[in-house]
Amino acid sequence: MAKAKTTAKKAVKKTAKKVEKTVETTETRITRARTIARKGALAYVGIYGAAYERAQMRFGQLKNSTDGLFDQLVERGEDIEAKATQTLKGTRTVVTERFEEGTEKVKSYLPTSANDRVEELQSEIEALNKKIVALGKKAKTSAKAKLKTEKTEKAA
Repeated sequence: MAKAKTTAKKAVKKTAKKVEKTVETTETRITRARTIARKGALAYVGIYGAAYERAQMRFGQLKNSTDGLFDQLVERGEDIEAKATQTLKGTRTVVTERFEEGTEKVKSYLPTSANDRVEELQSEIEALNKKIVALGKKAKTSAKAKLKTEKTEKAA
């Protein structure tokens, strides 16, 4: 029995050593996994930090390059506006001159007696309009008088 006890003790020692070795390897693996997970999380945060810093850097570059751009665009717009105004004024004067020349040409082709006749016809139209207005007033007053006489006849 003594032999069985010593063999059992040896087996227990071997098993204990194996368990101890397994526990050690498990602990090192857990530690390694924690380290890897932590490094992964730090890398993830580092990516965002680097992206933020680059974005700030690019924003600063863009801001520096466009600081005077607005003022330059305003100046360019004012130059274009001035040129357009000058062109429009020149065009307006040319069109006005040509219109007047064309009007004069047309008037020169028309007989002068026709122009006198137009004024004469306009005065006749004004006189006829006055007569129409006067007749309209007379018609209203005569219609009112008829109504009054009809009312008095019916009342009697």
